[in-house]
Amino acid sequence: MQQYVDRVDAFLEALLFREAMPGGPKSCRHCGNAVAIWRCRDCVLATPRCRSCMRQYHKENPFHRIERWNGSYYQKAELREVGTYLLIRHHRDDEICETLQRWCHILDSAEVLNDKAEQDELVRYQSRPAPGPVPASDTWANDEDIDMDEINMDDLIDENAEDLYDEEDEEMPGSADPALASSTIGSLHRVVHNNGVHNIAMVSCECHGENNLPLDLFAAQLIPASLKRIKTLFTAQVLDNFRLSNLELKASAYQYYQLLRRLTKPMAPAEVLDLYREFRRMTRIWRWMKKLKWAGYAGGTKSVKEVESGELAIFCPACPQPGINLPDNWRDDKARQVEQFFILSNFLKIGNT
Repeated sequence: MQQYVDRVDAFLEALLFREAMPGGPKSCRHCGNAVAIWRCRDCVLATPRCRSCMRQYHKENPFHRIERWNGSYYQKAELREVGTYLLIRHHRDDEICETLQRWCHILDSAEVLNDKAEQDELVRYQSRPAPGPVPASDTWANDEDIDMDEINMDDLIDENAEDLYDEEDEEMPGSADPALASSTIGSLHRVVHNNGVHNIAMVSCECHGENNLPLDLFAAQLIPASLKRIKTLFTAQVLDNFRLSNLELKASAYQYYQLLRRLTKPMAPAEVLDLYREFRRMTRIWRWMKKLKWAGYAGGTKSVKEVESGELAIFCPACPQPGINLPDNWRDDKARQVEQFFILSNFLKIGNT
């Protein structure tokens, strides 16, 4: 302890060094070609990245928390601000169908233009004699719903985005159905994860049937709060984490969700949307499904409706099991009377107290 006390000043300076950007924004350490003003709080040893690299490196981690340098300090931001979205692949047949390819191409092409616009603003910012706050990127991934009718799809396909597809790939699909657009990425979805509540766009497809989307979500470890007009999702990680917190820490569903609200907005947790009732309902459903999985009903021939009393009980290897950990002549063993005496003595002891 004294060793830390003697060097606490140096340790504080080292901690504060990560909160600053001496000399202003520098080149991205990953691509080396752009100005880096973004960084991830959840990545280990996170380094500043440009908008494009931040999006590319977080396609498989869309629930990380990021920050943006505003000229004075790192300001809280969200991955949707750099163009990240949830891509829900099909869990059977072709994972990415033509419709999903079409939407990914449209969104990625639009973000290439936004990346270029941000870099142009940052270059002008660095050339100013007395720079002020770093300009905010002008993207259409904000809190408001996206009106796809106002977006010209032909304008989104830019020459700079042609490298998103190889020359050997099939011809790029044509325009998408507006009705499908409004049902997939027309609005932001709420996702509850270990580190709080997120608002992010979701790209999905119902080409295999409208009842297939919940199956795709379950396969992606995203549990919908309802099966119609899906707007709220819970990750399997947050439901598993709550189950263990409830088991080991005795945390209630209310306490755990209050923690998630505080992680989302530490200074104003009450402003985070109250999804306590949805969270409590989904934890019960998830725990029941886990028991069905542990009991061997996943992929089995027996239907869940045929579950009988006691079949979901977890097998205890320490309990006496005839034919498993008991000898064949266990009924003739005189030592088993000692167990009955022990149980009887404890019962009498409890009755006397």
